[in-house]
Amino acid sequence: MNKIGIVGGAGFIGLALAKHLSKSFTVKILDTKPIPKHLEGKLEYQRSDIRKYGEVKQGLEDVEIVVHTAIIQIPLINETKRLGYEVNVLGTQNVCKVVDRNPSIKAMILTGSWHVFGERELRGVINEEFGFRPDKVEDRARVYALSKIAQETIIRIYDEMSKKIYGVIRIGSVLGEGMPEKTAAAIFITEGLKGKPLTPYRHSMHRPMLYVDMKDVCNAFEAYIKKILKEEIRKEEASHIVNLCWPEPVTILELATMIRDAIISHSNGRIKPEIKIVDRGLPVLFTSQDKDLIKIDISKVKSCLGLEKMTNPKETLEKIVKEHQVSFNPSISH
Repeated sequence: MNKIGIVGGAGFIGLALAKHLSKSFTVKILDTKPIPKHLEGKLEYQRSDIRKYGEVKQGLEDVEIVVHTAIIQIPLINETKRLGYEVNVLGTQNVCKVVDRNPSIKAMILTGSWHVFGERELRGVINEEFGFRPDKVEDRARVYALSKIAQETIIRIYDEMSKKIYGVIRIGSVLGEGMPEKTAAAIFITEGLKGKPLTPYRHSMHRPMLYVDMKDVCNAFEAYIKKILKEEIRKEEASHIVNLCWPEPVTILELATMIRDAIISHSNGRIKPEIKIVDRGLPVLFTSQDKDLIKIDISKVKSCLGLEKMTNPKETLEKIVKEHQVSFNPSISH
């Protein structure tokens, strides 16, 4: 059975990919963070610090495809910028070098991010060639956006000079079980199920967001890996980048509305959280019309990876709310 190495595989996305890919491949996780106890024995795990080339080299010596998910995210990256640089940039360089030098490794795929496009003043068709706009994000996201751009740039340069495939799947903000607690969706769901208000900020409530369901992420990586193993991804192709997200932008206010409606529906009206707009005194950055100024082109993910049907964020949010409502409110039964 083909063996897949997932660098940073004990995180939210990495662990979901590992569990999904283990149905078709042998999966080995490299991370400084241990995997959950219930997965020990089901997945291979090796403690490995991405900042140390020797540990990465030793950890990946017996795999065929590498998936790179390691990243220092918001808010930690703003508190430890040097750590962010060492993990996100130097660590990515280490992984790329190991892949390039190890003859048994066929390819590498990076989990990219839609944040490379920026958040403000989005216009026109957003496709794989849209470009990098790190200064069109809020201050809290700038270093993160720069990190994702740096990772992708390193990957693309290696793709140019190596004989191997270095690919990028740029994903929207991921919705799914176990998503980070400090994301807007997770906060809204947690607070809403407690009956507390959902609190979008006035200055960013109309920000167009690109979302993707975790199942679609898993299916895309599986399809990409299988195409590489079957040699259906050609080296001479100009770009090995694919955008993966629901094709319709969702604003923060719309996200809050979807979650509120799902909570009301699945609690049979017993919980009715209000939406309370919070004014932090910051300049308003977006208008309600901004989302209509962009068109998301996901034709490449359909033509290259065969993902014909994507999951609507509304469906994902309803499922998450339904699964979580009993744990928050034991008196509510399905």
